[in-house]
Amino acid sequence: VTEKVQMEEKLKQLASMDGLTQIFNRTFFMRKSEMIFDKLMRSGGSISVIMFDIDYFKRINDTFGHEAGDRVLTRVTSVVKEYLLVKDCIGRYGGEEFVICMPETSLMEATNRANIIRQAIAESSTIVNGEEIVVTSSFGISNVMLEVWNDSYPIPQLIREADQALYAAKHKGRNRVEIY
Repeated sequence: VTEKVQMEEKLKQLASMDGLTQIFNRTFFMRKSEMIFDKLMRSGGSISVIMFDIDYFKRINDTFGHEAGDRVLTRVTSVVKEYLLVKDCIGRYGGEEFVICMPETSLMEATNRANIIRQAIAESSTIVNGEEIVVTSSFGISNVMLEVWNDSYPIPQLIREADQALYAAKHKGRNRVEIY
């Protein structure tokens, strides 16, 4: 019985985590964010969503190979995790695109934390075959102040807004934070 329970737990973990970066996969991130959103909706409060990706990531894969790209992804996620709070939730949204849900976080606090994370990523590096790979990242932020029991502003809308702000950051030169 214990072995079966352990196996079920392992399967749940495998189903919810991105195998490479060891953060939530997109499906589980969405589920977890909805739970955070629903809980916050009962009490009211601010929630921020940050979407970010690695600038010019395709160049890394094309220049150094996909293994190097994988190592950069794992390095970036380990750097980001250092700056997350216990209440935050992070997931891999796509190839080199990530999303962070920050409950009880004002727009100003989310912006400050995004800039700190952005700088930490730019100051870190990954060594592959003796070569140092340094990357930058672009960030988009959205925020809403939820009123008690008002579900007219769903989490997918916040994510879309953060994504639009991310693309504004890309169009304005990359390695920056933009607010929706």
